[in-house]
Amino acid sequence: MLQTDTEPQAITVRSVVIGLVLVIVLGFVGTYVRYYLHASRMAIGHVPMGMLMPFMVMLFAFAIFGKKTQVLLRPEEWHVILAMALAGAMLPVSGVTGYMIGYIAGPYFKATDENNWAEYLHPHMPTWLVPNNDNDAISWFYQGMPKGADIPWDVWLVPLFWWFLVVMAGFTLVSCVAVVFRKQWAENERLAFPIVAPLIEMVAQPGDGKGWLPAFTRNRLFWIGFTIAFGTIAWNCISYFLPGFPQFPIGRGSWIWFDRQYPPIRGYLGIFTLFFAYFASLEVLFSLWFFDLLFVFEGGWLNQLGYKVMTPYEPRGVYRWQMQGAYFMLVVSMFWVARTHLKDVFLKAIGKGDGRIDDSGEMLSYRNALLGIVLSMVFLYVWMMQLHFDPLLAFLLLIMFVFSYVGLAKILADTGIPVMISLQEPPVGSWNLILSFWGNRNISAVTHVAERFVYIAAGNWTGRMLPGMTHVGRIAEGVPPRQRRNLMVAVALAIVVSFVFSVYITIRLGYVEGAYSFGSFEIPSSADRQFNHIISVLKKHPNAPPFFIKEPSEFLFFLMGGAMMAGLIFLRHRFVWWPLHPVGLAVSGTHLLRHISFTIFFTWLVKLLVLKIGGPSAYRKSKPLFVGLLVGYVLGVAFSTVIDAIWFPENGHPVHMKG
Repeated sequence: MLQTDTEPQAITVRSVVIGLVLVIVLGFVGTYVRYYLHASRMAIGHVPMGMLMPFMVMLFAFAIFGKKTQVLLRPEEWHVILAMALAGAMLPVSGVTGYMIGYIAGPYFKATDENNWAEYLHPHMPTWLVPNNDNDAISWFYQGMPKGADIPWDVWLVPLFWWFLVVMAGFTLVSCVAVVFRKQWAENERLAFPIVAPLIEMVAQPGDGKGWLPAFTRNRLFWIGFTIAFGTIAWNCISYFLPGFPQFPIGRGSWIWFDRQYPPIRGYLGIFTLFFAYFASLEVLFSLWFFDLLFVFEGGWLNQLGYKVMTPYEPRGVYRWQMQGAYFMLVVSMFWVARTHLKDVFLKAIGKGDGRIDDSGEMLSYRNALLGIVLSMVFLYVWMMQLHFDPLLAFLLLIMFVFSYVGLAKILADTGIPVMISLQEPPVGSWNLILSFWGNRNISAVTHVAERFVYIAAGNWTGRMLPGMTHVGRIAEGVPPRQRRNLMVAVALAIVVSFVFSVYITIRLGYVEGAYSFGSFEIPSSADRQFNHIISVLKKHPNAPPFFIKEPSEFLFFLMGGAMMAGLIFLRHRFVWWPLHPVGLAVSGTHLLRHISFTIFFTWLVKLLVLKIGGPSAYRKSKPLFVGLLVGYVLGVAFSTVIDAIWFPENGHPVHMKG
């Protein structure tokens, strides 16, 4: 692509190669630490620790290298590396590949007379998506292969080929959707994108050859934050060698009950969430903890009225439907607010635009983005037909997949929560909403079984890519506009390398160590949970009606949630002073918010005091403190992981995301 002489080069051979190396390293770290060391959870969330650790180590290493050699990476190149790393981090372990392998390895090996998989699952199962257990190929994966044996790659090749195509189609779909919405969210609505804000601050000030460390470290507040976070974790590492040594209670929490009729409050300060949430707006932070508190009071009141709305910590029943109605209405409003932009994008794509919108700075032209959405959805639809999925439900599922994850992507771009709702699933699951309105009695057994496999391609794992690619679009703003099309090629290459490498290392580790030893949600447990659930549905509830027939009160609360959300949206747009952001209602009572609401409250209070006492300038000056806390925390987790790898292999100490 032609570039001006003065335009800094971002897409260079070295930036792409370093990005790919980082993708391979993060895939290795995430898989090895999760499945072998059993230490911190490296691949959970939308900003995985397995990406942050090697990325920050690389930032410091290249600063030292640049000081010695004066060979420096430009900030624009670091934006490319960060974009590739964030994209590549979406797949390993609990991203896509861990669950995918856990799913497809289980059906034949784990079938028993007791679980009835052979009767209910195998007749409807797409055999070309699942490796067979001929010659104990899958038994070796779970139990470890005999000495001198070779990994039976032949049983995996055909299923993995099709899964590769499906995951790439999902990536194409979400990437194109992210391109369509980028300008609306980043420029028209000016969302904060707090998840990547501190990372962008760092790559904008890398090593400059003037010092041994990156330029962003040249601030006293940075080192105060770094010392607090790193020192705390390093202190706790002493207890690895001296059991009983006093520790700082990071990563710990307990439920505080005020009355058994009311949901408890989690007394927990999640410092990883705090780093990112500080970059969100006060309005969003206030609304998140306020509406979680609302769940406590409303949940207790509904319990006293005879509704069962707690589990006991999280919502169920009518409150869960109220939350889903609110989320549904919130996403509808997102599309409504963006209607003019979406119209302009469509007209630009078909060559009938009036010039009001320019796509020259996007990672794809709007024409190619629209074409990518259509072709990827057609591919996924045809693939679903090969699974004998109900044609109408397949179409609805693809539409709901985009609908639900557009909502999640915008919420993440607004709130700065690095790990969202039950890891990465939106409050309104694509299939769950369809299933609830359709009813089991109107859905065939083969569609139920097929949906469990489609869930990998059009469910919460591949759906994680849409928020990820939305934030890649924000990072891309640090790349010169004329080079952003090439950035999309680099990001796609990172996705391919991440998929291939993470699949390879996961399968290889299974055959060497035995996947039963992984002891994780993904492997060996995911197949049991998901397929046993489907067997239970087919055996016990095959004729269940739509939920609004079975439980009319739940449908009423669904409508009430939607009405409450509509009211909040109206008030927010009608009155400038209105303090409540609608996103709080949409996620109130969700799994994650139940655990981090106190952290959000604490972050809101700190930021409020900073702004009230010192004003916006004090807030800007305080940012290095939180960048230092983040870097110290990440390198502290890296320090703990190295200790585990040397002295405590297979019996590591979870520091990150352990509670």
